[in-house]
Parts: sequence; structure tokens; C-alpha cells
Amino acid sequence: MSKGISELIGIVPAAGAGSRLSPYPNAKELFPIGYQRVRVNDRIERRPKVISQYLIENMINGGVRRFFFILGEGKHDIMHYYGNGSSYDVDVAYLFQEQLHGMPFAIDLVYPWLRGDETVVMGMPDTLIEPGDAFAKLLSAHRRWNADLTLGLFRTDKPAKFGMIGIDDESNVIEHVDKPSQTDLRWLWGIAAGEWSSRILCIRGSQNSETIGMRSSWARSSISLWPMAFE
Repeated sequence: MSKGISELIGIVPAAGAGSRLSPYPNAKELFPIGYQRVRVNDRIERRPKVISQYLIENMINGGVRRFFFILGEGKHDIMHYYGNGSSYDVDVAYLFQEQLHGMPFAIDLVYPWLRGDETVVMGMPDTLIEPGDAFAKLLSAHRRWNADLTLGLFRTDKPAKFGMIGIDDESNVIEHVDKPSQTDLRWLWGIAAGEWSSRILCIRGSQNSETIGMRSSWARSSISLWPMAFE
């Protein structure tokens, strides 16, 4: 039996410093990539579009209307850019990660603000993901499989830069290696959908960020050749 349609929550981890873009002075999530048409003084003008906006719009296309941004030191410009989310007709809240212990600890900051019956989706705000309905497709597979955790996978020939995933013939996740120096794995995980349930939350408090979120035989993976165009 399929899971019912629960509230969708978008988690946007944006606490990292982005040191590889130095001396770029702003948050890496606000790096301009492409253009958008916006109304300025009753006129439609062509203005820069920041990279994280592609992720937000993709999540909105999947049905997300409530977002949590995880911010770190010096990332206040993201708050100025997105505000309360009203310009996108969504609700946006911000959580502060004081110590950058990694992605799992950033996600865990959302825990006190949820009931526990939501479906959570997540993607990287410094990465372009195609197509524009990637999250809609991911959530469709997630619900069809009645899965607890579903990953959107992308092929890469640079596994040392990503979290790599091994799967069996039935698309079950059987292996996860973070940024391996040597591996035969060719699929990286780029987006995710999960049930904010006790099965997900059982990993809370673990100190091993390399295994958090992937230590399970019940995880299912959604495979597609959606290219990641920016890292």
C-alpha cells in the first residue's frame, strides 16, 4: 500500500563557507548563473539568476511549499535574498549551524521544528540539477515504491568529489562511500526524498558523519541520467 500524501518540507543546507570561490565576497549559493525575467517598476527586465534559485524552483515544481535553510557564519545575505519566501509564494525559515560538523548535523537542526510525519526533500543549493521536474519525478518514484528514503542518482566520472552509491539490480542501495580515492562506483547521489519518521531519526546523535543517512537496507534509489551541470 502506498503512503498517503504528507506535507512536503524542503531542506536547503547552505552553511558551508565556499572557500573554493575565494575571493568571491558573497555566499556561493548566490553565485549568478544565467538570467531571469523580473518586473521592475512596471517593466519586465532581464536580471541575473543565482544558482540556488534553480534548486528552490525545482523543489517548488515538486510541490514543496515550506522550506528550511541551514545557514552558517557570514551567510546572512541568503536571508536578504529570499526573505520570508513570499516572492515565491512559499514559507521560508532559517536555522543557524554554529559548528560545521557536516551535512547530517545540518539536517538534524530541523528536527525540533517538524511533527515527524512529513516527507522531506533535499538538494544542494550550489549545484544545478536538471530537468526542472527532477523532484517531481523523484517524489513520484518515492511514493510508488512506498520507500523510506529515495535517492536521485547522477552518473559521474569524478567519484573522488562526491558521495558515491552502489545499487543492486532492483535499485536498492547497497553501498555508500563518500569521496572515495579509488572506486568502481559511478553513481553519485544528488537529491533525496525521505520520510521524517523514526526509521530516519534513529540515526540522530551518531558521531560518524560518513555513515549517517545511508546505514540501511530499506533505502531505495531512483535512477535517472539527469546531468549535474555545476559543482
